[in-house]
Amino acid sequence: MLRQDLATWQEQMARATGLSATSRIEYARDGESFVVWLEHGGFGGMAAGVTVQDIREYRDHLIAAGRAPATVNRALVSLSLFLTAAGRHADNPVRKVERVGVVARPPQALSHTAWNAVRRAAATLVCRDHGLALALVCLMRYAGPRVGEVAALRVPDARTSARRGVLVIRRGKGLKYREVPLVAEAREPLEEYLVHRRDLAQHWARKADTWDAPSPVWAAWPDGRLFLGQRGPLTERGIRTIVTKLGQAAKLDEPLSPHDLRHTFAKALLDPGAYGLTRPSVPVTTVQELLGHAALATTALYTRPSYADLARLMGEPLDTH
Repeated sequence: MLRQDLATWQEQMARATGLSATSRIEYARDGESFVVWLEHGGFGGMAAGVTVQDIREYRDHLIAAGRAPATVNRALVSLSLFLTAAGRHADNPVRKVERVGVVARPPQALSHTAWNAVRRAAATLVCRDHGLALALVCLMRYAGPRVGEVAALRVPDARTSARRGVLVIRRGKGLKYREVPLVAEAREPLEEYLVHRRDLAQHWARKADTWDAPSPVWAAWPDGRLFLGQRGPLTERGIRTIVTKLGQAAKLDEPLSPHDLRHTFAKALLDPGAYGLTRPSVPVTTVQELLGHAALATTALYTRPSYADLARLMGEPLDTH
């Protein structure tokens, strides 16, 4: 009977060393649910009697029950493993059943209101952190570097002057070099932080003298790391922590990540109207270059409208507060 095949498979999984406990539980639960569904339909045979139609109807049953696409597709994976273990190696019916297609969600970007709340939260910290948080989030929002790229920045990589600036990413993803213009919204908070960054170089030099040790290279001016925390260069984890806390202070509905700021940078270039801007959108190929994407398809995800975008385009009031 199919129940016996299921029990045997579950015992095999319990002895398998390559599966996590969570995976074993999920696979076993999927197999159990399938067998129960078949039994309710009057099935009383062995694994050899399970047909492609059985699998297809069970998939449709899960969809009708409101299961998420990922849950339905995982169930199909579980059933494929189950039937293979039960001897259906060459004629596994699950292989002939189409998975549920999932349309990729557009990358999550902050609304105009949400970004302003984050910026204000960072601005309230200037007296305590000398503009570190504000410079960080404005750089990610208006230049779009990845969090790892931000952590690797050195002082000479952020070139600023009164009217222009450029951010140099020397080792982007795939070891690609790129330059991103620094607009005033990113440049001005960064210049204010750099005043403090110069003082930090002297601070660490004095500490080194006290310890009778050489001054740390990462603290040197003007060649050291750009963003320093209390104990040394900011790591990716440290940057994430700062950004997350700012999201909490801004009372956002969802946790804030550095990648959300990168998404917002891209979104504002491709859809300026979402941020109350009247300038034309930037060509997607240019945004691809600025983000350092290897494939245009990755950048194209940013052009897909979110629910809020659709509502705005269909006449809802524009959020510009």
